[in-house]
Amino acid sequence: MVVRTVPIVDVEQSLALIEKGQQLAGHFPDAEDMGRARRILTGELSPEAARAEVRDALARLGANERATSRG
Repeated sequence: MVVRTVPIVDVEQSLALIEKGQQLAGHFPDAEDMGRARRILTGELSPEAARAEVRDALARLGANERATSRG
């Protein structure tokens, strides 16, 4: 798989566009989300690995919610 990276100069601008686009859609990315986006843009993380990170985080969140709802 070929991973394309964004030149460092454009990373900050790209992150600003990503964050603003998410906000306009009613989403408010946190530092973890923006860090993941940065790692994708710089080539440190593949989109597939990023999706796996999100799936794992959501699975942990769901498990925590189920555990607390059982009392």
